[in-house]
Amino acid sequence: MLQIYPRMCMTAELLLLMSFWVPAYSNTVVSGDVGEDVILPCTVEYKEEFSYNTLNILWKTEHIHVYSFFYGNFQEEHQDEIFKGRAQLFHAEFPKGNVSLLLRNIQTSDAGIYTCSVFISKYTHKRITELVVRDRSHAYTSESSEVKVSVVVIMVCLIIGFIAFLRRRKRSRGTPCKEDSKVD
Repeated sequence: MLQIYPRMCMTAELLLLMSFWVPAYSNTVVSGDVGEDVILPCTVEYKEEFSYNTLNILWKTEHIHVYSFFYGNFQEEHQDEIFKGRAQLFHAEFPKGNVSLLLRNIQTSDAGIYTCSVFISKYTHKRITELVVRDRSHAYTSESSEVKVSVVVIMVCLIIGFIAFLRRRKRSRGTPCKEDSKVD
């Protein structure tokens, strides 16, 4: 019990410390369409021998925890509900320094600034990524509306042009139009 308590305190301290960090700028911009899967990149170079037991990773956006990995374990209890089943890391890639986040089925609400924080012993690494989510359903709707309006305008112009053509043709044959038959 005494060995677990310090680890729990350290986890709580790390979470508290990381929740006060405010990203100042974006290192990378990742774009995707609603419903797609995207990878938010984060790599680290280890200054000492790699160990899962000393590796602590926190992916977050604003004050929402996207994915936490502390002391060799995924911390599901710290993950926000909106990311459950949609966020994952590539654990087999950790020894190579790849701690990138796979975010599945992105939604417009997922757009924003994501922070990847990696803590190994006394070493800290932080990477900031901006996720831009495009909602293609609105783009198609507005494009199809523009096409419909264009078709209507073209049809009206063709009808007016056809009527004007018929009136001129009647005049050139010598048959006066109804408006032309009025003589003062």
